[in-house]
Amino acid sequence: MEHKDFLAMELNKVEEHLLKTLKTRSKMVEASLSDFVKSGGKRLRPALTIIGSTFGDYKSEVAIPLASAIEIIHMATLIHDDIVDDAEMRRGTKTMQSTLGKNTAVYCGDFLFTRAFMLIADMAEVEMMKDLSKAIAFICDSEIDQNEQKYDQTVDVRKYLKRIGGKTAALFSLSIAVGAHKAGCDRKITSKLSNVCKNIGMAFQIIDDILDFTGDEKTVGKPLLSDAKQGIFTLPIIYSLQGSYKEETIKAIERIERDNGESLLNCAVKSGGLDRTKRLGIKFISKATKLKDSLPNGYGKDAITAIIEKQLERKF
Repeated sequence: MEHKDFLAMELNKVEEHLLKTLKTRSKMVEASLSDFVKSGGKRLRPALTIIGSTFGDYKSEVAIPLASAIEIIHMATLIHDDIVDDAEMRRGTKTMQSTLGKNTAVYCGDFLFTRAFMLIADMAEVEMMKDLSKAIAFICDSEIDQNEQKYDQTVDVRKYLKRIGGKTAALFSLSIAVGAHKAGCDRKITSKLSNVCKNIGMAFQIIDDILDFTGDEKTVGKPLLSDAKQGIFTLPIIYSLQGSYKEETIKAIERIERDNGESLLNCAVKSGGLDRTKRLGIKFISKATKLKDSLPNGYGKDAITAIIEKQLERKF
């Protein structure tokens, strides 16, 4: 069976498991969570858990609940993100906070975290629970950093990379590591897989930040330049603020609501900010490729190669 077919089959099981796991007493909340699951998303994180499991003794009955738990954690962070951002739409559908209200949406996010830990607790030893808790704390810390850095024109590349390392790359890294670990892989291979996916996660977020400027709203799943409008300065803006276009970029930020970010996009292009961001994204993809090349040949390595290639295809 080709890796695409195998992965599609296992991810269908994840989908079923998610719907079964997210049953709750409130029919309104359950319907909303069910809609959220069905609204799609890339399912990249559970896919990484399944791929990680194939490097060891693959057992579907272990990999599927674990992959589901990882996706539930990701869903919880998205719900909380939408509350903080006051976002109305995600993936072309209304967000939970806009349909159920902020209070209920907060509890939904909390409920998801609880469900994820219940799934993991059924199969995880104490060390694994510690690693998961550490990773989630890192994700939360990075979200706090992002919130504290809003509208800060002095945010530099180092702070940005630290922020996305926690916000995105940490969960990519964790997703594959828990799969490999539970499938009996040794520490060396698990660590290597974790490192490959950390670099994929960094590239993924950098590409997302490029697409926030140059993408198509339907594909991106939210309005363009939504980060900048929220005061979250990503790499194209950080680079634009560092050179001779600093003053022009500051003025463009100030008029973002009036011209819908057109001036800011022009600054990011003219200053070379977008090109520099692309180069850094490619650097992380190259790192991931180099690390991946030393993995043992087989299904898992082929699947990771396909994911890396997919990043380069995202209208990069």
